[in-house]
Amino acid sequence: MKSVLLAAFVVFALLLRPFGAAAQTIPIQGTIKDSKGEALPGVTVIVKGTTTGASTGADGRFTLQAPANSVLVISSVGFTRQEVPVAGTNGNVNVTLADNAQSLNDVVVIGYGTARKSDLTGSVASVTGKQLTQVATSDPVQALQGRVAGVDVTSNSGQPGSGTRIRVRGVGTINNSDPLYVVDGFLTTDISFLLPENIESTEILKDASATAIYGSRGANGVVVITTKHGKVGKPQFNVSSYVGFQQIRKKLDLTNAAQYSTLVNEAYVNAGKALPADLAAQVPNAIATNAQGTNWQDLVSQRGLIESYNLSVAGGNEQNRYLVSGAYFQQDGIVKSSGLKKYIVRLNDDLVLTDHIKAGLSATFTHSQLLANSGGGNSLFKSSITASPLSNPYNADGTFAYDQITSFTPNLARVIQEQQYNKTNTNDLFTNAYVDVKIIKGLSFRSNFGVRYTNGNPRVYLPKYYLGANDQRSLSSLQDTRTETVGYVWSNFLNYNKDLGDNSSFSATLGQEAQQTTFNGTQITAFDVPIDPNLQYITSARSPVPTIGQLLPTDNSLLSYFARANYAYKDRYLLTGTVRLDQTSKFLPAVRRGVFPSVGAAWRVSNEKFLKSVSAISLLKLRASYGGVGNQNAAPSYGFASVAINQQNYVFNNTLAPGIAVAQLNNPGLKWETAITSDIGLDLDLLDSKLSFTADYFERRTKDMIALLPVPDYVGQGPASANVASLRNRGLELALTYRDAIGKLGYTANVNFTAINNRITSLGGASPIASGNVLAQFGNTTLTDVGREVAYFYGLQAQGVFHNQGEIDSYKNAAGTLIQPNAKPGDVKYQDVNNDGKIDPTDRTYLGSATPSFSYGASLNLTYSGFDFQILLYGVQGAKAINAPAFDLSKSSNFAGTWSNFYASRLDRWTPTNTGSDQPRMTADDKNGNDQFSSRYVENASYLRARNMQLGYTLPAALLSKYQVGGLRVYVSVDNLFTITKYTGLDPEISSSGYYNNPLAYGVDFGNYPQPRTYRLGVNVNF
Repeated sequence: MKSVLLAAFVVFALLLRPFGAAAQTIPIQGTIKDSKGEALPGVTVIVKGTTTGASTGADGRFTLQAPANSVLVISSVGFTRQEVPVAGTNGNVNVTLADNAQSLNDVVVIGYGTARKSDLTGSVASVTGKQLTQVATSDPVQALQGRVAGVDVTSNSGQPGSGTRIRVRGVGTINNSDPLYVVDGFLTTDISFLLPENIESTEILKDASATAIYGSRGANGVVVITTKHGKVGKPQFNVSSYVGFQQIRKKLDLTNAAQYSTLVNEAYVNAGKALPADLAAQVPNAIATNAQGTNWQDLVSQRGLIESYNLSVAGGNEQNRYLVSGAYFQQDGIVKSSGLKKYIVRLNDDLVLTDHIKAGLSATFTHSQLLANSGGGNSLFKSSITASPLSNPYNADGTFAYDQITSFTPNLARVIQEQQYNKTNTNDLFTNAYVDVKIIKGLSFRSNFGVRYTNGNPRVYLPKYYLGANDQRSLSSLQDTRTETVGYVWSNFLNYNKDLGDNSSFSATLGQEAQQTTFNGTQITAFDVPIDPNLQYITSARSPVPTIGQLLPTDNSLLSYFARANYAYKDRYLLTGTVRLDQTSKFLPAVRRGVFPSVGAAWRVSNEKFLKSVSAISLLKLRASYGGVGNQNAAPSYGFASVAINQQNYVFNNTLAPGIAVAQLNNPGLKWETAITSDIGLDLDLLDSKLSFTADYFERRTKDMIALLPVPDYVGQGPASANVASLRNRGLELALTYRDAIGKLGYTANVNFTAINNRITSLGGASPIASGNVLAQFGNTTLTDVGREVAYFYGLQAQGVFHNQGEIDSYKNAAGTLIQPNAKPGDVKYQDVNNDGKIDPTDRTYLGSATPSFSYGASLNLTYSGFDFQILLYGVQGAKAINAPAFDLSKSSNFAGTWSNFYASRLDRWTPTNTGSDQPRMTADDKNGNDQFSSRYVENASYLRARNMQLGYTLPAALLSKYQVGGLRVYVSVDNLFTITKYTGLDPEISSSGYYNNPLAYGVDFGNYPQPRTYRLGVNVNF
């Protein structure tokens, strides 16, 4: 680590070397104003080709020394850069900068190039780096939540380092729906090596016209990221830092010891049974003394520190621009013994070698340390809400106690202590270099080569202990895993641009790209390892024979050729055509080639003569696109090959012979999933672009979707993957922005809306796919079938409870037989869906899904005399969730063999004196099946969340100039300030990746580590 830092600062020192010889200078002074005639503070004025420069003060004035034959470069964020020759100015330079913040000529980054925003034919959304830093997170993807229509962002959990899932235009497959990330031209599957502070801009490519140039990796959308680079001028230092704390946003309202005991005692009374000995020793006394017991949620949770420190220096001249930065991020989890630390060092250097050649290099090194890598945070909190409040974590002598009642739940105080040994250390080195050659006017060649190397070291130490029969470990163990991932991308492409005159132009891109990613890893488990942290090594094990295993290695390659052509006629009619050919190692030669074309067209109506005179319309553009993109990530690495396993012994002639057996069938014809996308869009700017509106209607049909072919049980082998299924997404996206000022009050309001209809259109004749089995007692909870969305909830439909014997007696079938003959008053009533006169698994039915009817985001930014205020809202409507912890917390019996804690609302259960309740009765002898999976556990998971609210103040430039400070802003911020929801679980935001990364368990809440509320105090300083 020290060597990396030393190397970075040596390079930095070299970058600060002087360039060029001194020339005779003259004094220059002047004033910089905006289009309204108001003075602009903080404008950079640089002598072109040097680092000599100055910044304007609060009155917009500047002074500097410059050669008489030099050129001044004047620039400021949000304004058009100008170059002014010194000759002829007599030393006085007064300039008015044009506002370009909302200019139609804004450039956005697209695949293998850039384009004017007004020239786009595809659906592309942009998010600035400043917007990404509004939320306290080390994950840039999480910072996108609520910003863009058609982009759904959910955290895997609130546990530090747990990651985030993003879905562009919905779930596009029953397999991997993750988008492609492109960082400064490097294609990758995640951006965990970056912080939000490292990013200059983010573009999200959504339709085929925008994504087809990425071919087989573009089906789920593309997130294009441009990192921060140096700018011409004197070294500019930037310090951004915040410190704060996080706390649990919501704790569940559970029963205390006396209330818990009342419910448990009642269950045995209703069943006509005596309390078991372990309960009889505690329950009566807890009721008599109104005991409060242990609040396990308080035991495992904490107020966690969060802090971030970023230092960067950037500058250079016209020949060499550099940026060097370092960052430290720490987040203590809101569950004890969980947390994350990150260290990041970055270098970007851009060089002008000759008039025709440019080159550049960027490098990022990230070291992260994750505490409680084994999911301890999730399991800890899940256990804390189910543990019996009668139990105590400690004995009278301070040792850990044994829970006699819910012995399946480990002693959580002991687990907290144990989790401190479990850490994952990861090193990630990302390097990228380019050379850009201007061949002739309008024609350039660019070669981009990037490498990403990642090694991970998860270590899980489990000490020996004994508390009781069901809470013990007879032998300590250490599991040490080493993983290594190496990937490279080499892109070579030509860009051609031709101005045809008469506001017409032509541009083209032609290129080739090669990619390869390899993964390998080993896992060693040793036993009887000492508890001393200094001795927790494999070599310290007293047991002589460790278990050694190899993680499945992979080696995936992709060779591609791509082309794109753009034609603009009279700045009104726009046409884009794209095609990419990919060849992948994931498939056999006969099917490994895929061709992915697209076409997009746009009509800039506002440039027509009949609208020229309508001053209220700044832009009116109609867009349409159609094309196909692939999804190679949906395919297993070796789906074309059979999988055999060893140690499959057999007896021949009374002799045991070792052997292997095929465990997984193969499919040599396995090929790409392909998404055919069509899009119709509207871009409208009104009132000098103060009001901007974008609308898109799209349809995405995924064909050749990979699913498992059913095989008869007698085959004895796992099914093969095959291209047999299809899926359709159809949706509407709307985005509205309004910006204006009233005197000194400036304001910007944004609203976005997304509605997506998701349907499985074919499973190739296969049976519906059952999944979502997160509790053994529940069984599968989701079904994926033709005509419905992916992973809808499937179970019995509960209809409240039987309030009296008369309701039971009247619930009969056509033959006059009781439909639920074992029911008693207070038991759950189920709907006889198929009308066969009985309740059984064939009555399971559609219970909704986690796919929302629509999602939305909104933000408001206000500025006034140095003050600024920002609020960001995000919400979903019409989504449902399976509250799996409610199986324990809402249970009416000890169906799973134990009495866990209860929701406090269970105190309102049915009793002979409370017959109006819809909560089932308590019983230790449930013959009705009250606790089987049903709509009782499916809840409304719609919510509206204040993702962030922030208040800041920027000190006056006139004051700061006295101290040679370019800018200073302080702010206070709150994340997850409030959440409005009817969901009774911990958090309605449930990862779209599903339980254990199973996309078919989408919306099943297993007791996720909740999202924290974060309070911060921050400062940004420039000098």
